[in-house]
Amino acid sequence: MSARTLQLLLAIGALLVLGVPTSAQQVAYAASALSELDSVTQAAVVRELGRARTRGLPVQPLVAKVREGQIKRAAPERIRHAVGALATRLDSARSALGMASNDAELVAGADAIAAGVDQAGLRAVRSASGARDVSAPLGALAQLVASGVPLRRATQMIVELVKRDAGPREILAFGIAVESDVGAGVPAEESALFRLRAIESGAAGSATTLSTSVGDPKTITTSPGDARRPRRKP
Repeated sequence: MSARTLQLLLAIGALLVLGVPTSAQQVAYAASALSELDSVTQAAVVRELGRARTRGLPVQPLVAKVREGQIKRAAPERIRHAVGALATRLDSARSALGMASNDAELVAGADAIAAGVDQAGLRAVRSASGARDVSAPLGALAQLVASGVPLRRATQMIVELVKRDAGPREILAFGIAVESDVGAGVPAEESALFRLRAIESGAAGSATTLSTSVGDPKTITTSPGDARRPRRKP
């Protein structure tokens, strides 16, 4: 057995030990992703998988990151860096969210960190959510920050929604709506404030309304006394 084949088997073994779904298709996916790497990159990825296994972190996102790099035809060193950076973010997310966090929460936390959210922001969302899953709130927080809403303000908004018992779909729709508004030229914080007030006042009607009414910010209307409509950037 060659050293490269042994490395590949060890990597797949890490997936199995961690309880990642092990259908034939999924194992083939992991094997294919890893087998296409050069020996140096494969060794580096295998080390990251082993470290993730030791720390109890999800391994599947790391394999998916490898495949993403391959699809984008990224250079080997970029793939190695991306996998290592994701592993670090997953570790940081768990440190902030707690050892009992599920894989989806850790991935959402890692994505939020990549968008510019700090551990204090993750902890604030976890604290406000209690035992509820924080995947959706963290996803929306990442969207707000990536769209240009200042971190502290974005965190306050998501925490406020969580405390108001907004559901996952409504929270995600909030983030999507702000992202769409910004894409149409609306200042990020202005859009976020408008959308938040709309939810609070009930003017939005539903999560579907929020997520589909943003094709043209000029069409957004509110009842008298509600928040000002977002304005396009000049």
